[in-house]
Amino acid sequence: MAHDECVWEQVTYEMQFNPQPWVLWVLSLFAFSAVGQRALDAVVSLSGDKTAFLAFPLTVLIPALTFLFLATRRGMSSAEGVLMQVGTMIQLLLIIALPGFALYLALGFPVVFLVIELFETRAPARLRTLIKSRIIA
Repeated sequence: MAHDECVWEQVTYEMQFNPQPWVLWVLSLFAFSAVGQRALDAVVSLSGDKTAFLAFPLTVLIPALTFLFLATRRGMSSAEGVLMQVGTMIQLLLIIALPGFALYLALGFPVVFLVIELFETRAPARLRTLIKSRIIA
């Protein structure tokens, strides 16, 4: 007689991490304000130098769409992923708001990830817990 094995289906539930809603609202408000200011600057510049208007899609719209994509992401598999998401959103906000430093900020994206890694590995546990409880839902 053949030996029948009963195989149990193992169901694992992964934790889902998300940014706090207020963090997304505040960053989105700042991003919306920065995009509006840059759009106004682009329209005003039409009477003279048209560089700001011509650069608007590349310097404002692409970072704003990337910001919007990150703001709608949900269910990260780690708390570190949420911190990287928020850090990248802040970096994109700075790219939109500070056009004179946009190139340096865009080249500095690896710094965001490095800072998060250093925060996770070197910061005191009490500080990590405090900051994560304020940012991560």
